Amino acid sequence: MTSQLNVDTIVDKAGSGGTNVKMGNTSTYVSDGGSATQNTVQGLIKAWILQEDGTTVHDSLNQASLTDNGTGNYRVTLTNNMSNALFAVLQQMNPHGFTSGSKTVLNGCRANHSDGQATTYYAQLCGQVSIGGDGGIGGARDSESAAGISGDLA
Repeated sequence: MTSQLNVDTIVDKAGSGGTNVKMGNTSTYVSDGGSATQNTVQGLIKAWILQEDGTTVHDSLNQASLTDNGTGNYRVTLTNNMSNALFAVLQQMNPHGFTSGSKTVLNGCRANHSDGQATTYYAQLCGQVSIGGDGGIGGARDSESAAGISGDLA
């Protein structure tokens, strides 16, 4: 037998404020247009970080530590493990460093399995490349960057 609960607000027993809601890993939601459903737990970001130069963490979720392994090379250790090492790391770095004469410098980050990734951590590599002017000068670079993790928590 299934049942349905129709309410506008869920509050604690005293009626004085919000309450915790626990969802099963099979919970779904209906899309904005109403024609599709999606697994709620699968669709959540499991971890994220906003860091600067490998030394300063401005804010994070499910990130235990940040290790600076050298210029533009960081290891981010998770507080709660992923279920396997096959998770997506979505990264962002200030995309445009500066323009000098006819040269534009672009910054970027990457993380993939070959860079080092396990259920407990992932590697974040940041660098830059110059376009125009004196040619394509590139290399590792420290910079403010952000990353989010999608996948299954253990």
